[in-house]
Amino acid sequence: MYKKLVTFLVFSLYVPLVALGADDPSRARLYIPASTSTTVSGCTTCELKVSGYAARYIFGFGLGLGVASSKLAISGDPKSADYSLDTGPMMDIGYTFGSDFTFTFGLGVGSSPTSDKFIPDVNYKIEGTSALTSFFGLGYSFGSIEILLALRSSSASFDESYMMSFFGREMMTSWANEYAWQTTDIGIGFTF
Repeated sequence: MYKKLVTFLVFSLYVPLVALGADDPSRARLYIPASTSTTVSGCTTCELKVSGYAARYIFGFGLGLGVASSKLAISGDPKSADYSLDTGPMMDIGYTFGSDFTFTFGLGVGSSPTSDKFIPDVNYKIEGTSALTSFFGLGYSFGSIEILLALRSSSASFDESYMMSFFGREMMTSWANEYAWQTTDIGIGFTF
């Protein structure tokens, strides 16, 4: 529900401002991750799958506003059960140079990452604190349609803790941890 509300607000509040833009075309873009180049440290058997989206509106003068989300699923780790890391919805801002051939860069932030990571035999707890994304993209316009390619780096910060029994005493251990992954995104855009 939150993702739909944020997406609706971004596009419905800013689309009327197109008239204030320059003579360059405005753009609506949608990206999805095609691959990831991330590895898990110390795990040669781990399989990584990434999913998510980025939707962005770019005004005629180059400023772009949008929403993004990225999820990394990790399986095959012999030390723990399969788990996923999700940035949750993030708001991003970027700038686009060019008209037919474009360069785009930007940053995004979020505050609600989630994870289903689980460590057996201990009282383990993981709580998301923040999420960040940065991106660099290229685009080529074929009239009113654009073909897009982007490199995106996403990270999610979590507070992790677990309770252990040590010689009959309960001890809590906690730490902050940041998980980061990179994706290559493909997309389509529409100019108007």
